[in-house]
Amino acid sequence: MPLALPPPQASLPADVRPLATELNRYGFKVRFEQHPQYNVYGLFNLKSRTIWIAPITIPLEIVRQTFLHEAVHAVQSCSPGRPSLLGVKVSVAPVVNQEISGILVTRYGQFNRALEREAFLLQSQPDAVAILIRALRSRCNLKSP
Repeated sequence: MPLALPPPQASLPADVRPLATELNRYGFKVRFEQHPQYNVYGLFNLKSRTIWIAPITIPLEIVRQTFLHEAVHAVQSCSPGRPSLLGVKVSVAPVVNQEISGILVTRYGQFNRALEREAFLLQSQPDAVAILIRALRSRCNLKSP
């Protein structure tokens, strides 16, 4: 008999589950499986409106940050044309800002850097779930069942 997998939301920390539920209401899918691009912890695909979270993020204890990062990209995608910044202003310690800058310069192209910076900044905010739910509701169109 095949092993039954828990629903994706069950793999998320309880505090971010309301965001996953809202994303689903707005037509986004959350999948807990390794994306075909094997070397990533998380990925958002604009065309399929799918967030992938690699199961390895659970034992690494980065599932919350990974999910929030990809959720930022999902919400950024709710703009005409191409993804755009949410415009949320948050602050982080200078050392964190420096680390983010280093990651952006070495791993991301010029076009994606601003979007990625916003995702990195928001993923660590204690109120990220509330920020993203508000942004989702104001930027995205609700999908009818």
